[in-house]
Amino acid sequence: MHLKQIECFVNLAETLNFSRTAEYLFVTQPTVTHQINTLEDELGLKLFVRTKRKVDLTPAGLSFYNDMKEILTKTNIAIAKAKHYAHTFESNLAICYEGNVEVQHLPDILKTFNKTFPNVHVYLKMADFREKRNLFTSHDFDLIFAVRESIEDLSDIGFVELFRAKFVCVLPTDHPLSAKPVIAIKDLCEDSLILLDPLKCPTEMARVQKKIQMQCPSATVYFSDHPLITYTMIKGNLGIAVMPDFVCPEDSALAIVPMDIDDTISYGIAWHQKNDRKEIKGFVAITRETYQD
Repeated sequence: MHLKQIECFVNLAETLNFSRTAEYLFVTQPTVTHQINTLEDELGLKLFVRTKRKVDLTPAGLSFYNDMKEILTKTNIAIAKAKHYAHTFESNLAICYEGNVEVQHLPDILKTFNKTFPNVHVYLKMADFREKRNLFTSHDFDLIFAVRESIEDLSDIGFVELFRAKFVCVLPTDHPLSAKPVIAIKDLCEDSLILLDPLKCPTEMARVQKKIQMQCPSATVYFSDHPLITYTMIKGNLGIAVMPDFVCPEDSALAIVPMDIDDTISYGIAWHQKNDRKEIKGFVAITRETYQD
C-alpha cells in the first residue's frame, strides 16, 4: 500500500465518482480504477460496491476511510514540514477552520503574520466542526477557529472570543417574510425548513434547530450537509433556513433577517496552552487585534 493508492481511495470515498477523482488527481480514470483494484487486492477487502449507475462504500470501506483520511492528512503535513524545513522555514504552524465566510479576516491576518514571522510555514485546512475538533485534540493542529461550546469541555485549551453571533433567517428576497424587521420562530410554521444535519452541526446549532422543530411540528423539513448546500436549496425555493449570521455570505438573491432568538454563539480562536511557541502567541495576538480593528 502506497501514498497514491491512499490518495485515490480517500478522494473516491468522498466523491463516489471515478471521473471526478481522476480530474482532481490529474490522472486518467483507468489509473484510478487500477489503484483501487490493486489496493483491494492487497488488503483482501471489497472497499466499494460499483454498478453502472453509482459507487458506494462498503461497511469495510467506510471504516477504512474514517481511519485513512486522518493518516493522509498527517502524511501530507509531514511531507510539507519536511520540504519546507529543508528550505528557509524554521517552524510550522497548522491552522484548521471551517470556511472563508466564517473567518472573513483570515487573509489580513496571514499578511500581518507573514511579515512578523517570515520564517514560519503556515499550513491551512478546512474541515467540519467534528473533524476539526478531532484533529485539534490529537494535536495535529496548533490552532483552530471554532465556537466556544464545541471545545469548552477540553482541558488545557486557551480561547479568545473574536465575536458573538446571533441567529438570522435566510430566505429568497421575494419571500413574504423578507419584509419583516424581525422574524419569530412561530412565523416559520407555514414554510418548508432547511436544517443542517444534526450529526454534522455544532451543539448550539442543533439546540436551536430542535427548538424550531418543536415549535413548528407540521413544517416540512429538509436536511443539508453544509451551509453552502443550504443556500443553493434556498435559492431553489425548497425552503428557508435559520443560521448563525457569521456563516451567511453576501448574495443578492437572498435576504437575511434577524431572528427573535436569545441564543448567541461565541466564536473565536483556540490553542493548546502547553504549546507556548512564540509564533502561536503571535498569531493569536494578531488575530485578536485584527478583529478589534
